[in-house]
Amino acid sequence: MIIGVIDCGTNTFNLLIAEVNREGWKIVFQSKLPVKLGAGGFQDGEIKESRFFRGLDALLCHKSNLQNFECKKFFAFGTSALREASNGKLFVQEAAKYFNIHIDVIDGNREAELIFAGVVQTMELTESPILVMDIGGGSTEFIIGNKNGILWKHSFLLGVSRLHDMIKPADKMSREDVIYFRTILDKELEPLRNALENFPVKWLIGSSGSFDTLLELYHGTLKGDEIKTELSNDISLKSFQDVYAWLLKSTFEQRLKHPAIPAIRAEYMPLAAYLVNYVLELFAFEKLIHSAYSLKEGALQSFVKSIDWSQEVMEASPNIVKDAE
Repeated sequence: MIIGVIDCGTNTFNLLIAEVNREGWKIVFQSKLPVKLGAGGFQDGEIKESRFFRGLDALLCHKSNLQNFECKKFFAFGTSALREASNGKLFVQEAAKYFNIHIDVIDGNREAELIFAGVVQTMELTESPILVMDIGGGSTEFIIGNKNGILWKHSFLLGVSRLHDMIKPADKMSREDVIYFRTILDKELEPLRNALENFPVKWLIGSSGSFDTLLELYHGTLKGDEIKTELSNDISLKSFQDVYAWLLKSTFEQRLKHPAIPAIRAEYMPLAAYLVNYVLELFAFEKLIHSAYSLKEGALQSFVKSIDWSQEVMEASPNIVKDAE
């Protein structure tokens, strides 16, 4: 059967369509649409009108692709922007009214669980704990876990779009911007520092989003070496420092013109890189690894596990494509 997952994030609305069978699933189509749902609205606690309708336009595009691939069922999730905005519920209602898309707005804990469920599909874990980091637009999730499951998790209101609205950094981050940002992280990330004392980790795993761009920038430092992208990819700590240094001194125009940086991330990448570097400084990490899977892949895997293949009965969900046709 063909199943879809829509991840309504704060910056992008992502679509994954996969063919599902007893053995698992394989991707047949995926798409990312820039929305910036939370941009300009964090301080007022609302989705701005232009962002609101841009989000609905993105859902219309995703619904069209679901119909084109004749999806039997799909699942839609909403994260930070939708769960916190005063008009988030209205957006959910409009999506159901106009497109028959019923969005499940999940809390930070559930978001972290689905992210971890996605990441563990890209690598083989052991008893040694790892730290997973997922940088979103409205929030950033941290999960510590091993092959037995999640040991600790926390969702912080430290997404790059939210931070950009808060700090309002200069075109090229100034010394004052960096000091202000570090003050925020020193205060907000205390629970993470405490968790790392209890669960010593050696690997930092970055999932999707900003880490996709960091991986592309890292590839640009390889100077002709063969580039082969897998579901999980090592980023050398030394090369990350080179990328980090360039991002902090770069102008918005330089980032916008860089082939490895999508336009939607050009504003945010210095903040994302600084956040990663800050976390790396908290502990003696031996490896920085990019994972290609995150929330939507975790949601899909959770669905596959829920199917009773003896009867092919699917988990209850209001999202059935044929209803909207």
